[in-house]
Amino acid sequence: MRLIQLNAFNTLKQKISAGYSEKWLRRMLSTVGSNLLETRELTSSMKLEIERKWRNNLGDYRFDPTSDKPKRYVLAMFPYPSGNLHMGHVRVYTISDAMARFYRLNGANVLHPMGWDAFGLPAENAAMQRKIPADKWTKQNIEQMREQLEMLQFSFDWEREFATCDPEYYRWTQKLFLMLYEDGLAYQKEAQVNWDPVDETVLADEQVDDNGCSWRSGAKVEKKVLRQWFVKTTRFAKALYDGLADPTLEDWKDIIKLQKHWIGDCDGYNFELKVKGQKTSIPIWTKHPEHLKEALFVAIHPSNLLNSNKVNEGKLDIVIENPILGVNLPVIVTEKVNYPEGNDCYIGVVSVEEDRQLATHYQIPLNSQSKVESEDLRKNILAQASQLNLGGYPVSSKLRDWLISRQRFWGTPIPIIHCQSCGPVPVPDANLPVKLPLDSVGIPLSQNDTWLKTSCPKCHSPDATRETDTMDTFVDSSWYFLRFLDPKNQSELVDPTLSRRLMPVDLYVGGKEHAVLHMYYARFMNHYLHSKGLVSSPEPFKRLLVQGMVMGRSYRLKGSGKYLPAAEVEVIDEKKNKAIEKATGAPVVALWEKMSKSKLNGVDPLEVLKEHGCDTLRMILLGDVAPTSHRNWSEATFPGILNWQKRIWMTMHDYRLLRSAIEPAQTPPDTEEFLQQDRKLWDARNYFSAGATFNYKFSHQLSVGISKMQGLTNAIRRSAPEVVAFSAQYERAIAAQIIMLAPMAPHFASELWEQFRALPNRLNSSSEEIQWDLGVFEQNWPVIDEEYPLDLTFKVNGFECCILKIPTKDLNQLTHQQSLDLAFGQDAVLSYIGQRKVRHTDFVLYPGCDAILSITLEQLSKEDKEQLKNQTGEVKGKSSKKDKKKKKKQKEVIEQ
Repeated sequence: MRLIQLNAFNTLKQKISAGYSEKWLRRMLSTVGSNLLETRELTSSMKLEIERKWRNNLGDYRFDPTSDKPKRYVLAMFPYPSGNLHMGHVRVYTISDAMARFYRLNGANVLHPMGWDAFGLPAENAAMQRKIPADKWTKQNIEQMREQLEMLQFSFDWEREFATCDPEYYRWTQKLFLMLYEDGLAYQKEAQVNWDPVDETVLADEQVDDNGCSWRSGAKVEKKVLRQWFVKTTRFAKALYDGLADPTLEDWKDIIKLQKHWIGDCDGYNFELKVKGQKTSIPIWTKHPEHLKEALFVAIHPSNLLNSNKVNEGKLDIVIENPILGVNLPVIVTEKVNYPEGNDCYIGVVSVEEDRQLATHYQIPLNSQSKVESEDLRKNILAQASQLNLGGYPVSSKLRDWLISRQRFWGTPIPIIHCQSCGPVPVPDANLPVKLPLDSVGIPLSQNDTWLKTSCPKCHSPDATRETDTMDTFVDSSWYFLRFLDPKNQSELVDPTLSRRLMPVDLYVGGKEHAVLHMYYARFMNHYLHSKGLVSSPEPFKRLLVQGMVMGRSYRLKGSGKYLPAAEVEVIDEKKNKAIEKATGAPVVALWEKMSKSKLNGVDPLEVLKEHGCDTLRMILLGDVAPTSHRNWSEATFPGILNWQKRIWMTMHDYRLLRSAIEPAQTPPDTEEFLQQDRKLWDARNYFSAGATFNYKFSHQLSVGISKMQGLTNAIRRSAPEVVAFSAQYERAIAAQIIMLAPMAPHFASELWEQFRALPNRLNSSSEEIQWDLGVFEQNWPVIDEEYPLDLTFKVNGFECCILKIPTKDLNQLTHQQSLDLAFGQDAVLSYIGQRKVRHTDFVLYPGCDAILSITLEQLSKEDKEQLKNQTGEVKGKSSKKDKKKKKKQKEVIEQ
C-alpha cells in the first residue's frame, strides 16, 4: 500500500504545477485510505453489490394520466409467456427501456407498459402433455418470466399489466368482434382452408410459408373445406395502403415496402355476387366496375368450390345474381380465361372478343349493351354496390380477408350462438365474456357438452349451441396497445378521451418477423376503430424501431448437418469458420444463426446476469452494432464494455481523491495550460453530448451513442490533476457523463451519481444545470451551451460539399429559407451547383445536434455532361490536378 501511495505521489508531483506544495499533495493522498484505493479496480462482485443496493431505488416508472408533461408512449412487442427469457427478449426490452428512461430524463411523461400475449397452441400443447389446465401452465410461466424481467430492472409500469387470456381482456376482444360483426365486417362462409395436420387447426394464408408449410409446426399444409369466420380486412385495403404515406410515420423504412407488397396496388374493385338459391356468394374482382353493366357470364377455375362435381370444362347448373345489370349470369368452368392474380373467378363481358366467343360456344345470349367507359357510370355502379352491400371497394386482386377461425381450445371464444330457428346470434354485451371452461384438460370445445349447450338470446330456445371455433391469436394482439391506456376500464374497450390524447404509440420496438402479419392486423384494427371515432389517428404507431436478432455460434457436422454443442468442437480458424469435431476430427461448419435450443447455440441471459450483472449485460447488447442489425453473441466483444465501465469507475475514484484534498483557500491555477484544458473539456462535453443525444433521440443508433459517451470518457481522463481538482467544466463533463449513461446502466449510474453528489468543494453549486439534492433519474438531460458551434451541413445531390459552424442558439432557430440563404453564400456550394437548376431542397433540423440542407439538382443533358467533363479535365476516369484541388475545396469545412 505504501508503494501505491508513493507512486501516486510521484506522478502527481510531476504533473501538478509548482504552485502547490508537497504538504498539500501528501494531505491529498492521506485523505484516501486503503479501502478506497482497493476499490479503484471495479470487479464483478462490486457491480453485483451496486445492483443489489439500487434495485428498489431507481425511480417511479408509473405513467401519470393527470400530468401536463409531454407524453411519450414507448411500447415493446409483448412476449408469449414461454417461461424463460431468451436473449432476443432481453435485447428488445433493453432497447425500449433505454429509450423510456431517456425520454423521462428529457421531461416526458412516459407510458412504458408490459403484458403477455398468452393464448396459442404452444401453451395448449404443453398443458396437454403435462395434463394440467392451460391457464395454470400459462400463469406459472407468466410469474416466472415477470420475475426474470424484474431482475433486469426494466422500467415497466407493472400496474397496467394484463394477459390476453384474462377474461377481463378477452371480454373486450369479443366485444371488438361483435362490433365488426354488426358492421358487416365479420362473417362466416365455407372456404377451402389451409389445414395444419400436426396442430390440427386452420392457418391463414399468411401463416403458410413459401414451401407450403405451417409457420409454427413446419408441417406440410393440407387443403380442407370448412365453414370459417373471416374479418373483411380488404374493406380497408386502400386506406391501409395510402396510410403508409402518412407524414407522421417515422423510420418505417423497408417495413413500408413489406406492407405495400402484402396489400398490393389497389387498382381494382371487389364485388360479392350471390349464388341464386344458395346462402353462398362469389367474389368478383375487376379493374372496371362498369363491366357489371355488360356482363355475359362468370367463369370459375376447376378448383373453385362451386365446382362440386369437379368438371374440367363446362357450364354449371347454377347462376349468379347481378343486381347491377338486373339479370342472372351463367357459370362456366374453364381454364381458358385470364384470371386476375390470386383469383379463381372471372367476369366475362361483351366488349372482349374472347369472352363473346366463349359465350357463343355455350349458347349464352350476347346482350346488346356495348362497352361503356364513363367516370360517372363507374361512380354510380360503386354507389349502387355499396347500397346493396355487394362491396365495390378498391383492393388488389391478391389480397384476401383475414381468416380468424381456429379449431383449438386455448384462444378467445367467438361470441356467437347458433340457433336452428334464428341462425347465428351475437352474444349480448351483458353476457360477455364468453369464458373458456378451464376445468377441462385437452377436451375440444366441440366435445364439451356442458359448455357447448346454451339457449338462444333471441328466441330463448334451449337447443342452441355456442360457436366452437376460437380466434386467431393475432386478433388478441391487434389492439392490445389500446388496452394499455386504460387497462382497468370495466365499461368500455378504452376511454376515447384517453386514446385520442395518448395515441399513437410514439416508439414501437419489435422484431422484423412481425413486420407483415402483426403490423397489418394492428393497422387494420386501428383504422377500423378510427372510423368509429375511438382513436384520433388511423395509424397506431408513429415510429418503428425494428431490432435485429441475437445470433449464436452454431456448429454442424459437414454432410449430416447434425448440430454439436460448442464443448465438442475445436475451432481451427476463427476468421475462416474452420472447425472440427474433437472426438472424430470430422469437419464442422461454423455459422451464426438465430439462437435456439435445437441448434444448441443459445445463451441463458440469467447466467450472464450472475457473472457480469444487469447493467453490463444491457450495455453489451446495446454496444457494437445498431439495434436494427443482428447481434452476434460473442464474449470477444465483452472487453470494450467491461473496460469502459472500469475506466469510468477509476475516473470517479481519482476525482474523489483530488477533489477531497482541496483546501478552502485554494483557487484554480491561473495558467494558460489550465485555461486551454478547461476549454477543451467545455468543447468535449458539448461535442459528445450532442452526438450521444442525436443517437438516442433521432437515429436510435444506441451503439453509436455508446461510442460518443466513450469519447467523452477519454476526453475526461486526459485531464491533468489540477484540472480535475479545480475545473468547473470537468465537473460539468462528469455530470453529463453519468446522466447520459443512466438510461443504459441505471444501477451503475445511480452509484456514480451518489458519489458525485457527495464530493465536497462543488464548483457549479449555484447553477441550475445540476440538481445536487436529487438522484440521477431526477436530473435534466445535458443541454448544449448556446454559444457552442454546431454543424449545418450542405449536401448537393447527396454529396457533402460544405459545413458551416453555427452557434447552438442560432441553429436551433434556423429556418429552411435561412439555411438556403447561407448555402448560396458559400463558394463551395455554388461551384458544385454550377449552371444547373435546383429541382428541390429539403431542410432537416435536429435541435441541439445539427442540421442538414439537401439540394437536389436537375439532371445534366448529355451535352452538359460532356462540357463538364472537358472543363474538369477528366480523361479515361482520371482527374486533373485542378479538379482534385476543386474537389478538395468542396469538402473543406468552413467555420463561421
